[in-house]
Amino acid sequence: MQSFILNGKNISAKDIRAGIITGKTAFEQSTLTFCRQWLNGQATFSFKTSGSTGEPKPMTFTREQMQLSAQQTIRYFNLSPADTVLVCLNTAFIAGSIMLVRTFDSGAKIIAIEPRSNPLLEVDTTIDFMAVVPLQLEQILSVPETKLKLEKCRAVIVGGAPISLALEEKIKQSSAKIYATFGMTETLSHFALRQINPIYEEPFTVLENVVIGQDERGCLTVSSPVTQHQMLITNDLVVMPSQNSFIWLGRVDHTINSGGVKIQIETLEKKIAKAFYELGLEYRFFITATPDDTLGEKVVLIIECETPIRALDELNWSLFLDPYEKPKEFLYAKRFIETPTGKINRLAISKNI
Repeated sequence: MQSFILNGKNISAKDIRAGIITGKTAFEQSTLTFCRQWLNGQATFSFKTSGSTGEPKPMTFTREQMQLSAQQTIRYFNLSPADTVLVCLNTAFIAGSIMLVRTFDSGAKIIAIEPRSNPLLEVDTTIDFMAVVPLQLEQILSVPETKLKLEKCRAVIVGGAPISLALEEKIKQSSAKIYATFGMTETLSHFALRQINPIYEEPFTVLENVVIGQDERGCLTVSSPVTQHQMLITNDLVVMPSQNSFIWLGRVDHTINSGGVKIQIETLEKKIAKAFYELGLEYRFFITATPDDTLGEKVVLIIECETPIRALDELNWSLFLDPYEKPKEFLYAKRFIETPTGKINRLAISKNI
């Protein structure tokens, strides 16, 4: 097996296969367990969905499906044994484990480290390929030392959550080659990419052998060898500029009906992100809805902040939003609850508040 470093320790394929090393942390345990199963030729693997849009559910995939997904990325980025890949996502979920498969199948050197907000702080080796979530990317770009390390990387993929306007601005100030991904557990990680730096592309373009379409709601459908050519129907509203590309608008179940006016949560969040950016506010937030006797549903803005933000009371919302889009209530949470994969857990936060 190629070079494999786990949390700074060199590990041999022989020891992994034999299960001699057990791991001291949950990340080490899940990483070693998956690697042992993979190297010993296990035929099927089970994962849970992230739980960001509903209750986590188990899903089982074949070894062949995982390899087909990995090969799409390997070919797109020309990964080879000469490359070094950083694995810094939770390997108990598909996003982290598929990174391991990509390295196994490409023969690349593996550096797997405990998931943390800035995974490049303790990495001295030049990394050729890595996958991160937006929070990690933001932290990396905020530190000159790690920003420079990122810019030496041949390709960085980011997924798991939308990229904020503030993060987009930080990305533009970097020369790093960064790609946004689109996918889900059901498709074994991403099936579409769009470059966001240094060349900006708006639509996602699907990888080879992926077929997309729309259902009667305007939601994305997808099939590929990874899905065993079964068509998956998503709840993602899209516009398709071509048969191989799409622009994501938001989730169909994220539509608020307020006084008979339909409001798409993701579209509204982009507008509020612009207001936050111009005010210099870097708090995380999201939009939700609560029942209202008059409107049916009212727009509620939930912000990750300990105390109310006075600037929002003084803000001229009409400069950014239509009258029906203005939040009718502001709620605050000291710290957002996250899923195990680092996504904002909207359901749990809303229930707690």
